[in-house]
Amino acid sequence: MISSPSPTQQPPQPSEQEKKKIVRNTLARRRPGQAPLALFVKAIFRPIFKILYYLLHAISRHKLITVIVILLLFASSSVVNYFETGRAPFGIGYDQFNFQLHGGDGGGEKVKNWLYAVRDGDVATIQYLDSFMSSPPDAQTLVSLYSQKLSHLNWKTINVVGRTQESDTTVDSLVEVDLSNLGPGGPVTGYLFFHFVTVAQQGGAIVGIDVIPTRASQA
Repeated sequence: MISSPSPTQQPPQPSEQEKKKIVRNTLARRRPGQAPLALFVKAIFRPIFKILYYLLHAISRHKLITVIVILLLFASSSVVNYFETGRAPFGIGYDQFNFQLHGGDGGGEKVKNWLYAVRDGDVATIQYLDSFMSSPPDAQTLVSLYSQKLSHLNWKTINVVGRTQESDTTVDSLVEVDLSNLGPGGPVTGYLFFHFVTVAQQGGAIVGIDVIPTRASQA
């Protein structure tokens, strides 16, 4: 006699309380990286990290090309910076005085050299640059009054205040020099102005200079 197989026994269904317990346990086991905020942050930064990874990987495999690209970028940025500001890389040849006005050399190279000669007490250079003037100011007097060497004044800044092209092809430039000194009662500051008349057709030759005496700055 062949007995019929017994029906398959169905596993007991979990109760509602047990289902809630399973759900709570599942939520409790969620890793910190699966939180909504963490997933949002990952979505933002993961592409960036991937790009950096592939970039570093490419650099390590093509070192020579990378060096050439870096040198080209540095050279191009240095050239642009030099033509825009007149400064070489790493501050080479940096001039702390401001002769730039409206994107150009506001006072001209000869004006700049003349002022530096007064500042440094270089009488010979002043006289050479004054050779185009019929009645130049006395170079020795300028050096005695305003040079850092003899007057003990510190030239803080030189700024081209204005520059005007006249109808007779001459150029008027007004330059302000800020000065300072240490007096018995503390620091003393002042300023003076130089009015230059130059001729562009002659390489910016100086044909006239007016010196406005030193004035004390208000505290």
